[in-house]
Amino acid sequence: MKKVLLIIIVVFSVFMTAASVLAADTTENPQLISAQQYNYQDTSGCWFEDAVAKYGYPDIFATSGQMFYPNNKITRMEYIRMLHKALNIEINYFAAPDISDYYNDVDNKDIGASELNDLVVTGIIDKKTSFGPNGQLNRDEMIHYTINALNYITGGDYAMIEIMPAPFADDAKINSEYKNDIVKAVILKITNGRGNNMFYPDQGATRAEAVTVVDRLVTLAADLKSDVAVNATATETKDGLQMTLSITNNSNSTVTINHSSGQKYDFDLLDAQGETLYCWSADKMFPMMVTSTQIAAGETIEFTELLDNATYQPLKAQIGAVKAYIIGTSTNFNINPDGYTAN
Repeated sequence: MKKVLLIIIVVFSVFMTAASVLAADTTENPQLISAQQYNYQDTSGCWFEDAVAKYGYPDIFATSGQMFYPNNKITRMEYIRMLHKALNIEINYFAAPDISDYYNDVDNKDIGASELNDLVVTGIIDKKTSFGPNGQLNRDEMIHYTINALNYITGGDYAMIEIMPAPFADDAKINSEYKNDIVKAVILKITNGRGNNMFYPDQGATRAEAVTVVDRLVTLAADLKSDVAVNATATETKDGLQMTLSITNNSNSTVTINHSSGQKYDFDLLDAQGETLYCWSADKMFPMMVTSTQIAAGETIEFTELLDNATYQPLKAQIGAVKAYIIGTSTNFNINPDGYTAN
Protein backbone atom coordinates (compact mmCIF):
# COMPACT_ATOMS: atom_id res chain seq x y z
CA MET A 1 0.00 0.00 0.00
CA LYS A 2 1.30 3.41 -0.88
CA LYS A 3 1.97 5.81 1.96
CA VAL A 4 1.82 9.49 1.06
CA LEU A 5 2.12 12.74 2.93
CA LEU A 6 -0.74 15.05 2.16
CA ILE A 7 -1.55 18.70 2.58
CA ILE A 8 -5.27 19.17 3.02
CA ILE A 9 -6.86 22.30 1.72
CA VAL A 10 -10.49 22.33 2.78
CA VAL A 11 -12.59 25.31 1.77
CA PHE A 12 -16.07 25.95 3.12
CA SER A 13 -17.16 29.44 2.00
CA VAL A 14 -20.57 31.03 2.21
CA PHE A 15 -20.29 32.37 -1.32
CA MET A 16 -18.96 30.53 -4.37
CA THR A 17 -15.34 31.54 -4.81
CA ALA A 18 -12.44 30.61 -7.01
CA ALA A 19 -9.89 31.34 -4.32
CA SER A 20 -8.59 28.48 -2.16
CA VAL A 21 -7.74 28.97 1.49
CA LEU A 22 -4.84 27.00 2.92
CA ALA A 23 -6.35 25.02 5.76
CA ALA A 24 -6.55 21.52 7.05
CA ASP A 25 -9.29 19.66 8.83
CA THR A 26 -11.62 22.64 9.24
CA THR A 27 -13.81 20.67 11.59
CA GLU A 28 -15.24 23.69 13.36
CA ASN A 29 -17.00 26.86 12.22
CA PRO A 30 -17.79 25.48 8.74
CA GLN A 31 -18.82 27.82 5.99
CA LEU A 32 -20.56 26.14 3.09
CA ILE A 33 -20.91 27.31 -0.46
CA SER A 34 -24.18 28.68 -1.74
CA ALA A 35 -25.41 26.73 -4.71
CA GLN A 36 -26.32 28.00 -8.15
CA GLN A 37 -29.79 27.61 -9.59
CA TYR A 38 -30.33 24.72 -11.99
CA ASN A 39 -33.66 24.67 -13.78
CA TYR A 40 -35.24 21.41 -14.93
CA GLN A 41 -38.55 20.82 -16.68
CA ASP A 42 -39.64 17.94 -14.45
CA THR A 43 -39.19 19.50 -10.99
CA SER A 44 -41.46 22.56 -11.07
CA GLY A 45 -43.86 22.66 -8.12
CA CYS A 46 -42.44 19.49 -6.54
CA TRP A 47 -41.44 19.17 -2.88
CA PHE A 48 -37.82 18.77 -3.95
CA GLU A 49 -37.74 21.65 -6.44
CA ASP A 50 -35.60 24.01 -4.34
CA ALA A 51 -33.07 21.28 -3.46
CA VAL A 52 -32.72 20.24 -7.11
CA ALA A 53 -32.28 23.88 -8.11
CA LYS A 54 -29.29 24.12 -5.76
CA TYR A 55 -27.67 20.68 -5.90
CA GLY A 56 -28.88 19.03 -9.10
CA TYR A 57 -25.50 19.61 -10.73
CA PRO A 58 -25.79 19.02 -14.51
CA ASP A 59 -22.21 17.73 -14.70
CA ILE A 60 -23.12 14.95 -12.25
CA PHE A 61 -26.67 14.07 -13.21
CA ALA A 62 -26.57 13.29 -16.91
CA THR A 63 -29.75 14.72 -18.40
CA SER A 64 -31.40 15.21 -21.74
CA GLY A 65 -33.92 17.87 -22.61
CA GLN A 66 -33.39 19.61 -19.27
CA MET A 67 -34.86 16.68 -17.36
CA PHE A 68 -33.66 15.73 -13.87
CA TYR A 69 -35.51 12.40 -13.56
CA PRO A 70 -36.06 12.78 -9.81
CA ASN A 71 -37.32 9.24 -9.27
CA ASN A 72 -34.22 7.63 -10.75
CA LYS A 73 -32.10 5.80 -8.20
CA ILE A 74 -28.95 7.75 -7.43
CA THR A 75 -25.74 5.80 -7.87
CA ARG A 76 -23.15 5.61 -5.15
CA MET A 77 -20.64 7.61 -7.17
CA GLU A 78 -23.21 10.28 -8.07
CA TYR A 79 -23.89 10.86 -4.37
CA ILE A 80 -20.18 11.08 -3.54
CA ARG A 81 -19.63 13.62 -6.31
CA MET A 82 -22.65 15.69 -5.24
CA LEU A 83 -21.65 15.63 -1.55
CA HIS A 84 -18.06 16.54 -2.40
CA LYS A 85 -19.16 19.48 -4.56
CA ALA A 86 -21.82 20.73 -2.11
CA LEU A 87 -19.27 20.82 0.72
CA ASN A 88 -16.71 22.42 -1.61
CA ILE A 89 -13.92 20.13 -0.43
CA GLU A 90 -10.54 20.67 -2.04
CA ILE A 91 -7.52 18.56 -1.13
CA ASN A 92 -4.07 19.12 -2.61
CA TYR A 93 -1.61 16.28 -2.22
CA PHE A 94 2.18 16.14 -2.19
CA ALA A 95 1.94 12.88 -4.12
CA ALA A 96 -1.03 11.77 -6.18
CA PRO A 97 -3.05 9.16 -4.24
CA ASP A 98 -4.10 5.82 -5.65
CA ILE A 99 -7.79 5.00 -5.10
CA SER A 100 -6.97 1.30 -5.53
CA ASP A 101 -5.29 1.48 -2.12
CA TYR A 102 -8.86 1.65 -0.76
CA TYR A 103 -11.07 -0.14 -3.30
CA ASN A 104 -10.51 -2.88 -5.84
CA ASP A 105 -13.25 -1.72 -8.23
CA VAL A 106 -12.34 1.96 -8.75
CA ASP A 107 -9.49 3.24 -10.91
CA ASN A 108 -7.82 6.65 -10.70
CA LYS A 109 -9.05 7.41 -14.23
CA ASP A 110 -12.70 6.78 -13.36
CA ILE A 111 -15.10 9.70 -13.13
CA GLY A 112 -15.45 10.62 -9.45
CA ALA A 113 -12.33 8.76 -8.31
CA SER A 114 -10.63 11.90 -7.03
CA GLU A 115 -13.75 13.01 -5.15
CA LEU A 116 -14.12 9.56 -3.63
CA ASN A 117 -10.49 9.59 -2.55
CA ASP A 118 -10.98 12.98 -0.84
CA LEU A 119 -14.00 11.76 1.11
CA VAL A 120 -12.19 8.61 2.20
CA VAL A 121 -9.25 10.70 3.41
CA THR A 122 -11.58 12.94 5.42
CA GLY A 123 -13.32 9.91 6.94
CA ILE A 124 -16.71 10.68 5.38
CA ILE A 125 -16.67 7.47 3.33
CA ASP A 126 -15.64 4.16 4.90
CA LYS A 127 -12.72 2.14 3.59
CA LYS A 128 -13.92 -1.21 2.24
CA THR A 129 -12.67 -3.83 -0.18
CA SER A 130 -15.00 -2.66 -2.93
CA PHE A 131 -17.14 0.44 -3.45
CA GLY A 132 -19.63 -0.43 -6.18
CA PRO A 133 -19.57 3.00 -7.86
CA ASN A 134 -22.40 2.34 -10.29
CA GLY A 135 -24.63 0.47 -7.87
CA GLN A 136 -27.59 1.99 -6.07
CA LEU A 137 -27.00 3.79 -2.79
CA ASN A 138 -29.30 2.37 -0.13
CA ARG A 139 -31.16 4.89 1.98
CA ASP A 140 -29.57 3.81 5.26
CA GLU A 141 -26.04 4.07 3.87
CA MET A 142 -26.79 7.48 2.36
CA ILE A 143 -27.70 8.73 5.83
CA HIS A 144 -24.54 7.13 7.27
CA TYR A 145 -22.37 9.08 4.82
CA THR A 146 -24.34 12.25 5.50
CA ILE A 147 -23.91 12.05 9.27
CA ASN A 148 -20.20 11.31 8.74
CA ALA A 149 -20.04 14.53 6.71
CA LEU A 150 -21.83 16.48 9.45
CA ASN A 151 -19.44 15.09 12.07
CA TYR A 152 -16.46 16.02 9.92
CA ILE A 153 -17.65 19.57 9.34
CA THR A 154 -18.58 20.21 12.96
CA GLY A 155 -16.08 17.96 14.71
CA GLY A 156 -19.12 16.21 16.19
CA ASP A 157 -19.78 19.34 18.25
CA TYR A 158 -23.55 19.77 18.05
CA ALA A 159 -26.41 19.44 20.50
CA MET A 160 -28.95 16.62 20.33
CA ILE A 161 -32.32 16.65 22.05
CA GLU A 162 -32.82 13.82 24.54
CA ILE A 163 -36.04 12.53 22.98
CA MET A 164 -35.70 9.25 21.08
CA PRO A 165 -37.90 9.15 17.97
CA ALA A 166 -40.29 6.24 17.59
CA PRO A 167 -38.71 3.38 15.63
CA PHE A 168 -39.74 2.82 12.04
CA ALA A 169 -41.96 -0.15 11.33
CA ASP A 170 -39.17 -1.66 9.25
CA ASP A 171 -36.44 -0.77 11.76
CA ALA A 172 -35.22 -4.37 11.73
CA LYS A 173 -34.09 -3.94 8.12
CA ILE A 174 -31.75 -1.05 8.95
CA ASN A 175 -28.08 -2.03 8.90
CA SER A 176 -27.01 -2.19 12.56
CA GLU A 177 -23.96 -0.04 11.75
CA TYR A 178 -26.20 2.79 10.59
CA LYS A 179 -29.04 2.78 13.17
CA ASN A 180 -27.55 5.48 15.38
CA ASP A 181 -26.91 7.67 12.34
CA ILE A 182 -30.53 7.37 11.25
CA VAL A 183 -31.74 8.26 14.77
CA LYS A 184 -29.53 11.37 14.66
CA ALA A 185 -30.72 12.28 11.19
CA VAL A 186 -34.38 12.01 12.21
CA ILE A 187 -33.82 14.14 15.33
CA LEU A 188 -31.91 16.73 13.30
CA LYS A 189 -34.62 16.66 10.60
CA ILE A 190 -32.20 15.61 7.88
CA THR A 191 -34.42 12.71 6.91
CA ASN A 192 -37.72 11.01 7.60
CA GLY A 193 -39.58 8.01 6.31
CA ARG A 194 -41.48 7.56 3.09
CA GLY A 195 -44.85 7.46 4.84
CA ASN A 196 -46.75 4.97 6.99
CA ASN A 197 -43.80 4.99 9.41
CA MET A 198 -41.64 3.12 6.88
CA PHE A 199 -38.01 4.01 6.17
CA TYR A 200 -37.21 1.43 3.46
CA PRO A 201 -33.52 1.36 4.43
CA ASP A 202 -32.52 -1.30 1.91
CA GLN A 203 -34.09 0.45 -1.05
CA GLY A 204 -32.11 2.74 -3.30
CA ALA A 205 -32.34 6.46 -2.59
CA THR A 206 -33.83 8.52 -5.40
CA ARG A 207 -32.19 11.58 -6.86
CA ALA A 208 -34.92 13.72 -5.30
CA GLU A 209 -34.30 12.25 -1.86
CA ALA A 210 -30.53 12.61 -2.19
CA VAL A 211 -30.50 16.29 -3.17
CA THR A 212 -32.99 17.03 -0.38
CA VAL A 213 -30.78 15.32 2.22
CA VAL A 214 -27.74 17.28 1.04
CA ASP A 215 -29.71 20.53 1.09
CA ARG A 216 -30.73 19.88 4.70
CA LEU A 217 -27.17 18.89 5.63
CA VAL A 218 -25.69 22.12 4.26
CA THR A 219 -28.34 24.25 5.97
CA LEU A 220 -27.92 22.45 9.29
CA ALA A 221 -24.12 22.59 9.20
CA ALA A 222 -24.21 26.35 8.63
CA ASP A 223 -26.57 26.73 11.60
CA LEU A 224 -24.36 24.58 13.83
CA LYS A 225 -21.13 26.39 13.09
CA SER A 226 -18.97 26.87 16.15
CA ASP A 227 -17.79 30.20 17.49
CA VAL A 228 -14.27 28.78 17.64
CA ALA A 229 -12.51 27.48 14.52
CA VAL A 230 -9.57 25.10 14.88
CA ASN A 231 -7.39 24.43 11.83
CA ALA A 232 -4.31 22.26 11.39
CA THR A 233 -1.91 22.56 8.47
CA ALA A 234 1.24 20.75 7.40
CA THR A 235 3.34 22.36 4.69
CA GLU A 236 6.56 21.04 3.18
CA THR A 237 9.22 23.75 2.86
CA LYS A 238 12.85 23.71 1.81
CA ASP A 239 13.78 23.48 5.48
CA GLY A 240 11.48 20.60 6.41
CA LEU A 241 7.84 20.20 7.48
CA GLN A 242 6.08 23.25 8.92
CA MET A 243 3.30 22.15 11.29
CA THR A 244 0.76 24.72 12.44
CA LEU A 245 -2.25 24.70 14.75
CA SER A 246 -4.43 27.82 14.61
CA ILE A 247 -7.40 28.71 16.82
CA THR A 248 -9.76 31.53 15.82
CA ASN A 249 -12.26 33.09 18.20
CA ASN A 250 -15.29 34.18 16.19
CA SER A 251 -17.39 34.92 19.28
CA ASN A 252 -17.96 38.24 21.02
CA SER A 253 -16.14 37.31 24.22
CA THR A 254 -12.75 36.00 25.29
CA VAL A 255 -12.09 32.27 24.93
CA THR A 256 -9.94 30.61 27.59
CA ILE A 257 -8.04 27.33 27.31
CA ASN A 258 -6.74 25.91 30.59
CA HIS A 259 -3.53 23.84 30.59
CA SER A 260 -2.41 21.56 33.44
CA SER A 261 1.24 22.24 32.58
CA GLY A 262 3.34 24.48 30.39
CA GLN A 263 2.51 22.35 27.36
CA LYS A 264 -0.21 23.97 25.24
CA TYR A 265 -0.10 21.92 22.01
CA ASP A 266 1.47 18.92 20.32
CA PHE A 267 2.09 17.45 16.87
CA ASP A 268 2.28 13.81 15.79
CA LEU A 269 3.33 12.13 12.55
CA LEU A 270 1.41 8.90 11.95
CA ASP A 271 1.89 6.09 9.47
CA ALA A 272 -0.89 4.68 7.27
CA GLN A 273 -1.98 2.37 10.10
CA GLY A 274 -2.25 5.24 12.58
CA GLU A 275 0.89 4.32 14.52
CA THR A 276 3.03 7.20 15.79
CA LEU A 277 6.25 7.79 13.86
CA TYR A 278 7.17 11.03 15.61
CA CYS A 279 5.82 13.05 18.54
CA TRP A 280 6.97 16.64 18.85
CA SER A 281 6.73 16.72 22.65
CA ALA A 282 8.48 13.39 23.25
CA ASP A 283 11.86 14.95 23.99
CA LYS A 284 10.56 18.19 25.52
CA MET A 285 10.34 19.34 29.14
CA PHE A 286 7.45 21.56 30.28
CA PRO A 287 6.95 23.51 33.53
CA MET A 288 4.65 21.67 35.93
CA MET A 289 2.37 24.59 36.57
CA VAL A 290 -1.18 25.49 35.63
CA THR A 291 -1.30 27.93 32.73
CA SER A 292 -3.95 29.32 30.42
CA THR A 293 -4.29 30.67 26.91
CA GLN A 294 -6.70 33.50 26.27
CA ILE A 295 -7.96 34.44 22.82
CA ALA A 296 -9.73 37.78 22.56
CA ALA A 297 -12.88 38.16 20.47
CA GLY A 298 -12.06 38.17 16.78
CA GLU A 299 -8.44 37.11 17.30
CA THR A 300 -6.45 34.08 16.10
CA ILE A 301 -3.50 32.42 17.80
CA GLU A 302 -1.08 30.07 16.09
CA PHE A 303 1.20 27.38 17.42
CA THR A 304 3.79 26.35 14.85
CA GLU A 305 6.83 24.09 14.77
CA LEU A 306 9.30 23.22 12.03
CA LEU A 307 10.38 19.59 11.77
CA ASP A 308 13.80 19.96 10.18
CA ASN A 309 14.88 17.89 7.22
CA ALA A 310 17.25 15.78 9.29
CA THR A 311 14.25 14.28 11.08
CA TYR A 312 11.58 14.75 8.43
CA GLN A 313 13.20 13.30 5.30
CA PRO A 314 13.88 9.77 6.72
CA LEU A 315 10.21 9.59 7.79
CA LYS A 316 8.60 11.23 4.78
CA ALA A 317 7.85 8.07 2.78
CA GLN A 318 6.15 6.46 5.78
CA ILE A 319 3.91 9.36 6.79
CA GLY A 320 0.18 8.87 6.36
CA ALA A 321 -1.07 11.79 8.45
CA VAL A 322 -0.03 14.77 10.54
CA LYS A 323 -2.04 15.52 13.68
CA ALA A 324 -2.16 18.60 15.87
CA TYR A 325 -3.51 18.64 19.42
CA ILE A 326 -4.71 21.27 21.86
CA ILE A 327 -3.38 20.21 25.26
CA GLY A 328 -5.96 21.59 27.65
CA THR A 329 -9.64 22.09 28.38
CA SER A 330 -12.11 24.88 27.77
CA THR A 331 -15.63 25.74 28.83
CA ASN A 332 -16.02 27.92 25.74
CA PHE A 333 -15.81 25.20 23.09
CA ASN A 334 -15.29 21.47 22.73
CA ILE A 335 -11.66 20.47 22.21
CA ASN A 336 -11.32 17.36 20.10
CA PRO A 337 -9.30 14.87 22.19
CA ASP A 338 -8.41 12.95 19.02
CA GLY A 339 -6.67 15.98 17.59
CA TYR A 340 -7.01 17.84 14.31
CA THR A 341 -5.76 16.02 11.25
CA ALA A 342 -3.91 17.24 8.18
CA ASN A 343 -3.79 14.02 6.17
